[in-house]
Amino acid sequence: MRSMNQKNAKKFLFETFALHPKDVFHLARTSIDHHEDLIMHYHDYYEFFVISEGEGIHMINNEEFTIQKGSAYFIRPSDVHTFKKTSKEELVITNLAIKAHCIPHYQQRYFETPNQCFWNEDPLPFSYSFSESQLQTLLGHLEQMSISENSLLTLDLLLLHLFALLQKRPYQDGQLPPWLNYTLQEFRSPHYLKMGIVGFIQLSQRSGDYINRVIKKTFQKTLTELVLEERLNFAAHQLAMTNATIKGIYTNAGFENHSYFFRVFKKKFGVTPLQYRNKNHKVI
Repeated sequence: MRSMNQKNAKKFLFETFALHPKDVFHLARTSIDHHEDLIMHYHDYYEFFVISEGEGIHMINNEEFTIQKGSAYFIRPSDVHTFKKTSKEELVITNLAIKAHCIPHYQQRYFETPNQCFWNEDPLPFSYSFSESQLQTLLGHLEQMSISENSLLTLDLLLLHLFALLQKRPYQDGQLPPWLNYTLQEFRSPHYLKMGIVGFIQLSQRSGDYINRVIKKTFQKTLTELVLEERLNFAAHQLAMTNATIKGIYTNAGFENHSYFFRVFKKKFGVTPLQYRNKNHKVI
């Protein structure tokens, strides 16, 4: 039975735009202006879309949300939606339509818990805000996908990369504000880690007091504590994955004092940096 939302919406069919009967996905990039707003619609397929340029409104299941560069949604067949542009810059949307019978395989194999990606059971579909670096990586994969066969192998390569990106979410219990998600992703580099709090504030383009309030509410810690945690996590990753010197690693992580680094590292991980490396960095 159709929902109330679907009664006044058009149903889009996969077969109407598939180029070949064996195609399992269709990829398209669309630019929307004020005179080309789309009609309300739903599908007989699943859809993933990401915004690569511009800003607009996503009307979805009787609600409206602002979408901007990096915004992404995992649309289910029953969802009723459309888009409107709100800025002078063109709104560019990359859509990936996927045949419905292909999707259960990914849930059974990779997702033990519900309410993620295409399998969210809430009234609104699952959404995410990609950082600039994540977005550029994703767009590169989509570009490669556009010149490949519309096969299961090509679809697997894209979706596995997409699922892996989502596993890097810094906060699993709720959607981060886009600015904070972006700041966290970009902050995890030696350039900004060395700058510390100053670098975090510079990336976020917000006041220190405001950042502290949001971080305290979101992570139950101060900005100082969050920066220290990010530095230690960076150092631990480098110890496990590289042959760089310990001094080079803690310097790139933003630590200037050898003794202080060793003390806070052992407090967090329970072992010294050398012991951590010996345990985790092995040739197998």
